[in-house]
Amino acid sequence: MTGKPFGSEQALHGAGWARVHGGYFADPEVARPLVETIHGAIGDAHPDAIVDLGGGTGYLLDRVRAAGIEPGIRLTVLEGSLPQLAEAKKLGLDGVQGSVAAFRRAEVALPGERTLWTMRSVLHYAGKTGLAPLLGHLGAQAEPGEIWVHQTACFVKENDAACLNALYRLLRTGKWYPTVAGLQTALSAAGWQAEAVWPAPTLHLDSGELGLRYGLTANELLEVRSEMERVFGPRNRVFHVDGDGFRADLHYRIFRCRALA
Repeated sequence: MTGKPFGSEQALHGAGWARVHGGYFADPEVARPLVETIHGAIGDAHPDAIVDLGGGTGYLLDRVRAAGIEPGIRLTVLEGSLPQLAEAKKLGLDGVQGSVAAFRRAEVALPGERTLWTMRSVLHYAGKTGLAPLLGHLGAQAEPGEIWVHQTACFVKENDAACLNALYRLLRTGKWYPTVAGLQTALSAAGWQAEAVWPAPTLHLDSGELGLRYGLTANELLEVRSEMERVFGPRNRVFHVDGDGFRADLHYRIFRCRALA
């Protein structure tokens, strides 16, 4: 997670984060496609350092390290939440407290270091209007030719993106999800070349857990369900009513991007 300015959700941070959403963010099989993509980038880029932007508890970099990397590659988590950062440091990772939207390269990379950038499930915190500035900021911190591997929630179909964006508005969050094509366009405009895009495991969302995460009461969740059903119907590709609650699917893609000159 990123901490401010994207929102904190602090009550779930720390060791308990591994249990959020059925343990999705601490499941080695879920992480495997992203870890493998990062290892492919390591083989191509031969980095001196890997910096995980909004890296939370350090789980992703720990999995990358466990899969085998060359000795001497420095592993750093940039994270805004102190409870998350404390967990990363317990794993023996370097930790820097800071915002993905405002950090400077000098805070996380040494002079002359070849840096590989990673990220998982962060860009949606920027919101619709904040996405382009955030991508531009990230591009300004990278040296030309450096690789950024990120797993980002996005949708192939416009209607699916609209459905999840409506849900997260009703949940009173500032999160926003682009289409795959829209994100590719935004990346290009910000100076990132998307070299490849792969699917990643879907995150299956349950209304009860969403209520706990975002502080909604049972009655408020019923109102969310009713409004979603009114606008999108009781069942579609990414949302369906389930008893007194609902379920939704958050689709992810893995992007391998390269910073342009």
